[in-house]
Amino acid sequence: MLLVFGEIVVELAPDGQKDCWRSFSGGPLVRQALAAAATGARTRLLGRVGRDAFGRRVEEELAKSDVAAILQKDEDHPTSLMLGGERPAAYRLADAHLEPPGDAFFEGGTLIHGGAWIFGVDPARTTAVEVFHEGLRRGLALSLDLRLVRWAARGELDEVLRPYLPLAYMKTDAETAEALGIRPGELFQWAGQVLYFDEGSVRRLSLLDEKQYQLPPNVGPDEVYGRFLAYVAGGAEATTALERALAINRKDDA
Repeated sequence: MLLVFGEIVVELAPDGQKDCWRSFSGGPLVRQALAAAATGARTRLLGRVGRDAFGRRVEEELAKSDVAAILQKDEDHPTSLMLGGERPAAYRLADAHLEPPGDAFFEGGTLIHGGAWIFGVDPARTTAVEVFHEGLRRGLALSLDLRLVRWAARGELDEVLRPYLPLAYMKTDAETAEALGIRPGELFQWAGQVLYFDEGSVRRLSLLDEKQYQLPPNVGPDEVYGRFLAYVAGGAEATTALERALAINRKDDA
């Protein structure tokens, strides 16, 4: 089973009309969990939302999927928001207070996947560290979505993640690597297998080799990585998992 935990946000983006916004539930980690579940992987998601309309929307949409969601309900903080546009901004609210899960979250797991944001703000950072630590104790592989985080410099990320490096798998992109001052050739120090996304392509990087692939039309990095995790959690080798993830066939994904 694939275990996913971390930030849950509602994304708001201008729709081209004055004072009008479109909303998208969940954020990148939810999209990855949905893609993994749609690919056939048993997927469990841990997150925290507010007791508000956005939180209910996230809960309702996950209930329609094959993701087994464990959603904590925050009485004091609303669901976190991510605002798009020329100056993107994130408002870390309920999910920044993620509490440690019980043993049931880990049962049956083979791979734990989290997002870098959840490691950035306490008390959620303490929870994230505990989840990764418990995953290692149980012999689970670890995966991280390393996206651009404005709360931390590279040194802080190094300090928080050091006990878990190298991770088994990591997703990142050119913008994040540039902002953190990480050269692509250094990424294998962060994870044994890295998927590095950049302008319609993805590179699989490891200590021993690397290979570049084109992304299928109209398929985003989150869907590709979610599918990749699904195949890895099912026992596929990384190269095979990525090639299968890129071979989008929505009628028959078996």
